[in-house]
Amino acid sequence: MTPQEKAKELISTNSLTILSVVGNKLTMDEVKEIAKQFTLSELDEILEVLGEEGVYMYADSKVEKYFEEVKQEIEKL
Repeated sequence: MTPQEKAKELISTNSLTILSVVGNKLTMDEVKEIAKQFTLSELDEILEVLGEEGVYMYADSKVEKYFEEVKQEIEKL
């Protein structure tokens, strides 16, 4: 899956979760923006863990690069 595809998948999944909680109280643009911010927060956590000493030696640098690219794609949306 490309970083762009993964970004769209994550936003879509988080949008569905938000919609299931708030229903029609928000516009789709508001839901998308909240999902975007939530997803960026999740990616920051993933990247933080990958960057921790001891963890990084087990994580392939390609994994970290991939999630950085996913984060960049989300920021473009």
